[in-house]
Amino acid sequence: MADQTEKKREGSLLESTFNTRELGGYRTRQGNMTKVHMLLRSDEQKQLSSGDIAYLSERQITTIIDMRTERFTSHLPSPFANRTPFAYHNIPIEEGSGVPESIEGVPVSYMNIASSANMRKVYQCIAQAPQGVLFHCSAGKDRTGVVSAILLLLADVRDKDIIENYMMTKECNVKRFALARKNHPDMDINIIIPREEFILRFLKLFREKYGDAKNYMRSIGVLPEEIEMIRGKLVTDTFMNTERKH
Repeated sequence: MADQTEKKREGSLLESTFNTRELGGYRTRQGNMTKVHMLLRSDEQKQLSSGDIAYLSERQITTIIDMRTERFTSHLPSPFANRTPFAYHNIPIEEGSGVPESIEGVPVSYMNIASSANMRKVYQCIAQAPQGVLFHCSAGKDRTGVVSAILLLLADVRDKDIIENYMMTKECNVKRFALARKNHPDMDINIIIPREEFILRFLKLFREKYGDAKNYMRSIGVLPEEIEMIRGKLVTDTFMNTERKH
């Protein structure tokens, strides 16, 4: 039977979430691949099924990075906290925890997320993790989307694949967006639904300010050896002749 990460293009890898997905399986410009079962992006977990625990444990994805702020973790504590064999780290990123004022403000909010004071700790935690990492915010969309895009940039994945990875959140969060529309009828729902122009504009702003992902990480205080540790988690040493398959 095909592995779950290979056969599920849409939907979540975990039963308890809408939006848990791989950063693995993308071809880099050099011809190698990003590693599977190493870095997962996710939305929040309200509870964990025995299947979820088994899925992560069997793949040695044991470091959990929760970027939600205290306002959210106090209301919905992480089920990973104090649960063996997981190491849970709450590294709150305040930027991105609210809704931007306009559609035009979304890419700017992504830049604010990237420059958040705590973002250095997120990447250092990834670097120091002994095994695989799952990182998440509330919807797995903005803060998680920014971290994912920057990690894929560090791996030298093509923009079209970074865009695809970002836009899959739109498919995975259909129910969440419908609920937001119902509960907040006065909000412009187009602000929170992913659009290609959001990530394209963010990539343009990011490159204008930092040049590339290595320069960005150095600028926020991630050490050169930590950057290489992250790359070691991201990219295989094997070069492939085939494109990513879904």
